[in-house]
Amino acid sequence: MSAPVGATTVLPRPRIILPPAWELFPVTDDNAATARTAFSGAWESGPRDSIGPFVHELERALAAVLDDARGAGGFAAALPMGIPWQVPVSTAVVLSHVPADDPQLPPGGEQVQTDAGPAHRGIHDIAPPTGGDAESVVLLRTIDYVWRVPGHDAHLVAFASISGLAVPEYAPVTEALTLLVTTMLDALTWPDSEGER
Repeated sequence: MSAPVGATTVLPRPRIILPPAWELFPVTDDNAATARTAFSGAWESGPRDSIGPFVHELERALAAVLDDARGAGGFAAALPMGIPWQVPVSTAVVLSHVPADDPQLPPGGEQVQTDAGPAHRGIHDIAPPTGGDAESVVLLRTIDYVWRVPGHDAHLVAFASISGLAVPEYAPVTEALTLLVTTMLDALTWPDSEGER
C-alpha cells in the first residue's frame, strides 16, 4: 500500500550522476540567494568594477532558471555550469514530484527500463516559430521522464529542455545533449533507505 502524499509527506529524492561542470541546485523560495552563493567565487576573477556586471548577470540568469523551475513545481534543477560552449545550445533538467493516486505510470511516451525502475520517456522536437529571427535562441527539444515514487502515491517527473539557435549546423549538438540527458536519467536511482537524501 502506498503512502498518500500530504502537506507533511517527505518524498524520497533521487540520486543523479552529473557530468563534469554540472551542478544540482535546490529550488527554494529564495533562488536569488542560491545564485549569489553559486557565483560568489567569480568575484575573484577580476576587478570588482569590471567583473561586477558580468557576475550580476550570471546570478540573474541562474535565479530566473530556478524561479521558472519553482513555478513548474520543481524541487531541484541540474545545469551545466562550466565554460560556455562555442555553440549556442544548452540544456537544463528540472526534477519534481507530482501526486498520483493511480499506481500505473501515465499514458504517453515510450516505456523504458532505468536504474530507478520502469519509466515513461518522451522526446519531443519543437518546431521553430515561423518568421522568427534566425539569431534568436528558441526551444529546440524537450525530454521528459516519469517514474512511480516507490511506496508513495506520487510520480517523479524529470523535464529537460534544450534551447539554442534553430540552424542545421547545430543539430548534432542537440543530438549530443539528448544522449547526455537520457544517459543521466537512465542512470537515476532511488536512495538506499528512507533516511538517505
